[in-house]
Amino acid sequence: MSFLNPTVIVAFLEAHTVLAYGVLFLGAYAETVIGIGFFVYGELFFLPGAILAGAHILNIWFIMLALYLGGICGDSTSYAIGRHFGAKLFKEEKKFFNPTNYAKGEKFFDTYGPKSIFLARLMGPFSWVTPFLAGIFKIPYRVFLAYNVPGVIVGIGQFIVVGYVFGSSWNAVLSFVQTYVEWVIGAIVVLYVAFHILERNAPEVLRLPKKFFRALARKIRSFLAVRHP
Repeated sequence: MSFLNPTVIVAFLEAHTVLAYGVLFLGAYAETVIGIGFFVYGELFFLPGAILAGAHILNIWFIMLALYLGGICGDSTSYAIGRHFGAKLFKEEKKFFNPTNYAKGEKFFDTYGPKSIFLARLMGPFSWVTPFLAGIFKIPYRVFLAYNVPGVIVGIGQFIVVGYVFGSSWNAVLSFVQTYVEWVIGAIVVLYVAFHILERNAPEVLRLPKKFFRALARKIRSFLAVRHP
């Protein structure tokens, strides 16, 4: 559909500045509602809105309010759907929705629940399903909200920052791209590959800081044992 073209969205928002904030709210909302979110890409709303704010066509504070509220309300809707209707999916023996997987999911959220709710917002497709699963496995709503709100702010905020800087420096960015087009294309390819590598190996990547500090702690203990036997 042509409306899912970023240039079309930018043109529409620029031509309808009064409606723009409502459209951005609905885009951020739909992007995270379970089911709908598989077909709506939030970046198509986050970046155009922030770019127009950087170009001083839209108000950055209203942009942030619309996108953050949309994301939080969308996640809360998915949570409510999962909490009230999701458990019924596990009552029969199915390939994925079966009692065994339900027990595994419950154990996972007992162990990693709050952290996974926050991190899901930074891990692409996980952000579409984690609120729904949190509802299914009865994570208390106030706990869900306490980790979801910061996740939404950080997850959407990264696109707002990039878009705003891009919009406020449009002429300089355009000149740079035209001058160093080969380097820009190369950097995009490298970042694209790196993103997918990190996405596929997210658990291992997230464990690296923990491994580092554990190794550092062992070194310190060994050093102290030698100095003070």
